[in-house]
Amino acid sequence: MMAHLAWLELRQQVGGRVFGIVFAISVLMVVGGMAIDELRVGMADEGARIGAAAIVRTHLVWSLFFLFTAAALVGEAVLRDELTGFASLVRATPVAAGSHALGRFMGAFGAVLLCFVSVPVAMIAGGVALGLGSGPLGSHLFAFFTLAFPNLLLACALFYALAGVTRSMTGCLLGAAGLLTLYGIAGESGSAGLGLIEPFGFAAVTGATLSCSVAQRDAGWPPLAGELLANRALWLGVAAALVGLGTWLQTRRGARDDRPRPSASSLSGGAGRSTGERSSPASPRSEPGGTVIVTQIAARTAFEARRIVPTPTFAALLMMGLAAAAAAASRVDGTPATVAALATSFRLVPVVVALFFAGELFWAEREHKVEPIMTATPVRGAVLVFAKFLALALVLLSLAAAIAGAGAATELAMGRWPAPRAYLMWYVLPQTYDWLLLGALAIFLQSLAPNKLAGWGYMVFYLIGSLALNKLGWQDPHYRYGGYPGAPLPPALSGAHGVGWYRLGWGTAAAAMIALACGRGLPRARPAR
Repeated sequence: MMAHLAWLELRQQVGGRVFGIVFAISVLMVVGGMAIDELRVGMADEGARIGAAAIVRTHLVWSLFFLFTAAALVGEAVLRDELTGFASLVRATPVAAGSHALGRFMGAFGAVLLCFVSVPVAMIAGGVALGLGSGPLGSHLFAFFTLAFPNLLLACALFYALAGVTRSMTGCLLGAAGLLTLYGIAGESGSAGLGLIEPFGFAAVTGATLSCSVAQRDAGWPPLAGELLANRALWLGVAAALVGLGTWLQTRRGARDDRPRPSASSLSGGAGRSTGERSSPASPRSEPGGTVIVTQIAARTAFEARRIVPTPTFAALLMMGLAAAAAAASRVDGTPATVAALATSFRLVPVVVALFFAGELFWAEREHKVEPIMTATPVRGAVLVFAKFLALALVLLSLAAAIAGAGAATELAMGRWPAPRAYLMWYVLPQTYDWLLLGALAIFLQSLAPNKLAGWGYMVFYLIGSLALNKLGWQDPHYRYGGYPGAPLPPALSGAHGVGWYRLGWGTAAAAMIALACGRGLPRARPAR
């Protein structure tokens, strides 16, 4: 039965839109990286393009890129029944909750592996098409099964467990951010010990090939021994433990859901009165005035902000951001240098907050099945969307203030007196504005998307495209959304001129996108056929 469930899940995931889009994008980017030097994102400049070192490095880098794909596929598989409202019906079947969840996980993990096959297929096909050859077959097998397979299993297992704990896609995001943080700590180090704890194997591979020449690295793959073998065994064990934890959580949740519930009649307080209330005519809907609209926006903004700020997910992201800010501030001396370090190094968490929480806010009513109720209220759809943007703005402002506070506190701890006004004018306000531009784009793309995952995908493609443009040297702020001379430093530190005009122009574009999103309103449920 479990194998049958895994097969059904695999078929559903492979036939989905996310699988096809990611497969096509990865093929294009891998082949493009082989053909154009500027597109070799994360790749070393030395060595043959289809040598063993390039094959190993490509598999490692793309296992990192596939974190969000794994989060989307595994999180969707675990949470699908609750999001679609069929959870009670599925749990009424004779299949145990743990077996059902494990079968879903196996199918989703198989889909992630099949999607990742695009990487070696693209390398082989691209190498043959470019006249470079297919590369050593043993290197492809070693890189896929020894490096990529354990990395993808660890990522999927972590998202499986986090989805069981948080019951939210943002829980999967937290796992992705945590793994990226571990990679950032030790990803490029070949020191003893760090190569063991870094989960993706970058440091272990670097340590195993540290004494090899470029020709030796191109000729063969690193030996599976010593620290590399210990690293793979350690994280495979961690992945197995996480799969067991996720299955236990699903089993426990299924046991809780089997408890008897009060009948609908007892909750409604009698069918007769409830029927009478339903048959009463609805009061005519009146158009609110300007003062009422302002009150509605303020109330809804506070409500939407409470969807994010008190959550464990945001708290964990904030803690990781504060730790990164403190680490960056501790390596420099003086407020200007600290602000510059914060602006250039602290960039992951704000992107994550703007990207993912925009989706969480925009689709909240649809996912919680209250969209028909909100439609029946006198609150306009534009008010609801604008309040979500303002809530995201408040969250980003508080994030910038917290990071600036961490930098100032670090200065105090090191015996230096910070300049509060400099932090406000050089970091908090400029960074909040830059992040708001990204938040406006995220809200706008969510309003165009058919679902939340597609909206996230649009933003990921935008970020990947921006990275590719950077590698190509196309960094002119005239056509780079949110760009300005000297970015990401403020003009007081970069010395650039004309920054205000660029900010005004991109701010106007962001305002236009928010206006269009407000005009479209919240997503509506499809009418039943």
